[in-house]
Amino acid sequence: MNFNLYNSVLFAGILQGIIFAIVVLFNKKYNHKSNFFLAALISSFSLNNLQFYGADIGLYNSEFFYNYVFIPFCLIIPVFFYLYIVKSLYPENKITLKQKLLFVPFYIGLFFCVLYKIFVGLNYREEVLNFFYPIPNIIEFLAIIFNQIIYVIVFFKIKKFEKRNNEFTLDTIKIKLNWLKKIVIFLFLLTFIWLFLMLKTVIIDTKVNFYPLWIGISILTYWLGYIGIYKFGIIEERKNLKKYSKETKASYSIVEKQKSSHIVTFEHLIINQKRFLDSDLTLDTIAEELSLSKSYLSRIINAELGTGFVEYVNTLRVEEAKSYLLNPDFSNYTLESIGIEAGFNSKSAFYSSFKKITGLTPSEFKKEPTNLS
Repeated sequence: MNFNLYNSVLFAGILQGIIFAIVVLFNKKYNHKSNFFLAALISSFSLNNLQFYGADIGLYNSEFFYNYVFIPFCLIIPVFFYLYIVKSLYPENKITLKQKLLFVPFYIGLFFCVLYKIFVGLNYREEVLNFFYPIPNIIEFLAIIFNQIIYVIVFFKIKKFEKRNNEFTLDTIKIKLNWLKKIVIFLFLLTFIWLFLMLKTVIIDTKVNFYPLWIGISILTYWLGYIGIYKFGIIEERKNLKKYSKETKASYSIVEKQKSSHIVTFEHLIINQKRFLDSDLTLDTIAEELSLSKSYLSRIINAELGTGFVEYVNTLRVEEAKSYLLNPDFSNYTLESIGIEAGFNSKSAFYSSFKKITGLTPSEFKKEPTNLS
């Protein structure tokens, strides 16, 4: 057996991928269609690597591998990835017939692979077997093109969703998808490594080291699996936080005193309509909505409210976060989901502003008994 550092890393990736898929599939906490496709995707990555791992350690030779083992998971991986993205972005939409047709290349590839295995098992004539012999390589080259096309489609689908989901409303959850776009780019780059290695295999006709591709898939399995589930948890928590925020009266209100009409309108927009919950809120956008210049709005906020725009908005966000932190129903929620739902654009921004305004970190605030008074 040929065991080394590289295939040990590969095996570790395979093992954690299979365990991850089992946990996701059988844990009611993750009972969601998008997570089903995520588990299917991770399983496909892991099983694809597992069949090559067996050949790499010498469990069977390459002839035995292609004659009896090889299954074209490479044709189903992009389909599961596409469906995972679709169900994550549009969970209410049903899988269409057009989307189901994406499985056809896998079925065709599987049919030829199984047929070849049957012919080998029945000891068919050599000329028949020679006809099928190039099929695995043909499948892999077609799979490379298929993968690249799917990843390009997915990337623009994410961009389109971000554009449509860019407007703030109290009923929708704005989702940052930069992490997902990075994964798509990483996948797309892996297909070029895959193409290079396949060309080298076919043209030079020698044993090629596929470790960069296999280890890249192992890294991706960990990255996509755990971040995907973590982000799913964040969204589920934010849904509950948003529902609570809409159903409860805010602990902050507009202070009644002599104010200009512009400031009254400004506070109505920020507080009553809860625009401070928009993580993309800027002085420019508010000034444009109020048909005022940015500099003029900044001056009257400072003059009449005694604070700057950013400080004013962040104070409201901190008050919103406090109501979540002190609610026992949300005691196990992540600070990231609380901070983002309160209007901050990141966990670090939430920590920084909360500490600056209250003198405590969010975690310290939760433990401080005097905060309940």
